[in-house]
Amino acid sequence: MRIRTIAGVTRQDSTLSRLTAQANALIKMDRQFKKMLPEVVAASCQAVRIEDGELLIFADNGLIAARLRMIAPGLLPQLSALGYPASRVKVRVRVHVKPPVRERRLNIGESALDGIEQAAEQCISNPMVREALAKLIAHHRK
Repeated sequence: MRIRTIAGVTRQDSTLSRLTAQANALIKMDRQFKKMLPEVVAASCQAVRIEDGELLIFADNGLIAARLRMIAPGLLPQLSALGYPASRVKVRVRVHVKPPVRERRLNIGESALDGIEQAAEQCISNPMVREALAKLIAHHRK
């Protein structure tokens, strides 16, 4: 079996090749932009794209966004000198939505436990299964 690298695959397809080149250019722009920022701000933002002369920046929170709105316009001439021409800045706060943590808890009602207990006594002949059901019942009746 021949091992193919990602670079090899992207070279074979012209669309993937253009997409890879564009992604690499955006990553390079982001790195160049972050070099101009204070460390704390650079670690909490991402320069996303330049479209119609507008630099779009995503910030991790409102405080970083406010700071970027103040300092980013002054960095545009330096960014233009590096080959990324932009005349305006748009800063957006990235929304981080964490899914609610659900407590995994199985609640078996008393009538269901009684039914399981009866079924175990009447229908189940395997002693290991009976023992497991007895433990389950005891656990849920505590």
